[in-house]
Amino acid sequence: MLVRGFIFLIAVAALGASSRTAVPAVEAKPHPCRVPGVPGQGLCASYPVWEDRERGAGRKIGLQIVILPALGGNHAPDPLFILAGGPGAAATEMIPGFSRNRALRERRDLVFVDQRGTGGSNPLDCDFYGDPPDLRTVAGVSFPVEAIRRCRERLSAIADLGLYTTALGMDDVDEVRRWLGYGKIDLWGGSYGSMAAQVYLRRHGASVRTVVLAGVAPVDELIPLHHARAGQRAMDLLFAACRADAPCRAAYPKLSDEFRAVFESVRSGVEVAVHDAEGRAVRVRPGVSALAEGIRHYLYGGNVGALPGMIHRAAAGDLAPLVQTAIAAELNLMRGISLGMLLSVTCAEQIPYIDDATLARETANTFLGGLRVQEQRAACREWVQGAVPADVHRLVQSNVPVLLISGNRDPVTPPEFGERVAKQLPNSLHVVFPEASHGNWGACGRQIEAQFIERGAVQGLDVSCAAARTPPRFVIEPGHAAQRRFPAAIPPPPAGLSAGGSAP
Repeated sequence: MLVRGFIFLIAVAALGASSRTAVPAVEAKPHPCRVPGVPGQGLCASYPVWEDRERGAGRKIGLQIVILPALGGNHAPDPLFILAGGPGAAATEMIPGFSRNRALRERRDLVFVDQRGTGGSNPLDCDFYGDPPDLRTVAGVSFPVEAIRRCRERLSAIADLGLYTTALGMDDVDEVRRWLGYGKIDLWGGSYGSMAAQVYLRRHGASVRTVVLAGVAPVDELIPLHHARAGQRAMDLLFAACRADAPCRAAYPKLSDEFRAVFESVRSGVEVAVHDAEGRAVRVRPGVSALAEGIRHYLYGGNVGALPGMIHRAAAGDLAPLVQTAIAAELNLMRGISLGMLLSVTCAEQIPYIDDATLARETANTFLGGLRVQEQRAACREWVQGAVPADVHRLVQSNVPVLLISGNRDPVTPPEFGERVAKQLPNSLHVVFPEASHGNWGACGRQIEAQFIERGAVQGLDVSCAAARTPPRFVIEPGHAAQRRFPAAIPPPPAGLSAGGSAP
């Protein structure tokens, strides 16, 4: 999801279940627990909230909470709350990445609350593709309608699917804040989590000290609408980088033309042999939308230097490396997302507001076109549309200090999104990493975030490291020797993968 989530898979042993298993809807005060992969002890807790917050009656759901206490003695009173991407990723799945940031942990508690519908908080998990995944479906369609219908029927027994919206989730988080005894808090939101952080700031701004928005998704943005434009922009930047690189330019002088030719071939109908996680050959018929989305998801990562070679080979008739890579990128993102939660949020907050004329205008001349939105519309017709506040798409105005971070090559939340949000936040700073994509700004980004949160102000921040440029390192190999650089099989589920964040 910023598709689709900052993906870390982790088991919270003290809760006796994986982070994708619902915790009981009972109150459990913070108590020492072991968090795998994190030195020392954490604190685990669970807190029940009304699923229907307005009625205050009916079903209660348990929210999974993990706290990493401050490491140093000079303990600041304001903790950092982490809001994950997706929608559908869980905050607790981000613990390994944040646990290594000593500068953030020195003086502040880090608090991870799985938003309702994710992680251990009544997760709305859907299996779109089966286990092991049916690669024919993965390669063919982004939102398989029959699987979505079955998932809705199953989840309706444990959840009112119209009550898993961003506003309700952020009201849950504020209730947890009060229950834990915190006053003002700092917020970190990545990708969709940045949208959630803006909603929290609007609804509970008096409780916010600072906000970090990473991979910024504006609340006025109908995110799936601009997947096509953002993906095209990222591809155009890659083409330009190849032209600026002498070996890449010499090897692939007509790269953009070849890219278009690949999709013309797919539209005409082709079969491609790929390999599953066991190395077995599977023949698939790639669909335009699924291939385009897989390529766009691959662009989330920072290492895209092999993509021109795959495009070149595909245009020459060997589509296997490109299709294999697109399938792998799609599965790696899907594995960290509660897909029912993604549908509950997007079917309520975004898809209903996209009309045909706007869709045609905003997706014209892009490799994805309007297909992603059209498929997601069909999925939403099988789902439940929840109610949203009247201000759901109104940009948030606040004087709270806000740090915004964008990657120039981001195929889902481009820098213009951050600029639009920053204009309504007079006490803000927008930092753009020129060669970064979706969330991969490394040690420099962590350093800037920690400095900002410690100071509590954007004035005087040293952001000079963000200007460093490391252009893509392109893989140039003659002929079919390039095959060994591409995945031979779909990788198995990772034990701990950071795939960047995504928007819905």
